[in-house]
Amino acid sequence: MSHADREAFEAEVRERADAERAAVTLGAVIAASAGDPVRITVTDGTVVEGVVTDSAAQWLSVARGGTHADRAHGYGSEVLVPHWAIAVLEGPRTAAPEPGPVQRRLSLGHALRALAADGAAVVIHAHGANVRGSIVAVGADYVVVDGTGAKRAVPFAAILTVAAATDAT
Repeated sequence: MSHADREAFEAEVRERADAERAAVTLGAVIAASAGDPVRITVTDGTVVEGVVTDSAAQWLSVARGGTHADRAHGYGSEVLVPHWAIAVLEGPRTAAPEPGPVQRRLSLGHALRALAADGAAVVIHAHGANVRGSIVAVGADYVVVDGTGAKRAVPFAAILTVAAATDAT
């Protein structure tokens, strides 16, 4: 192979690799990062650190270490983060296969319905507010939380994180 042919071949390989990488979604990268430590900064500056335990097309779940700051805010150790709330994701893998058809269909609503079925108290950290209580209903694009008798609807688009509530305040 001549020098010019080799350079052309290497350029084509780089171009194909770039094209394949451009097709990989954030959801696929997060799914490939299952079991890996990550640091997520959500759009309001809140930081979530831990290990990716589960993910789907619209969300990921991170097991946190239960730090003092977590307990002070009343957060449990598992945190649900919608992809649209991520400002910066540190520590993901750089290559990943696309998620399968089931994983692509699991929306944030599916994850919130699972939390509702558990009946556990949650803290929803949303733009401008923290909402604490039990999830009593999940619509197409919102969740209803009942906390101390007051029901509040939170649009999915406003949700930054969802965590199990602890007894701490």
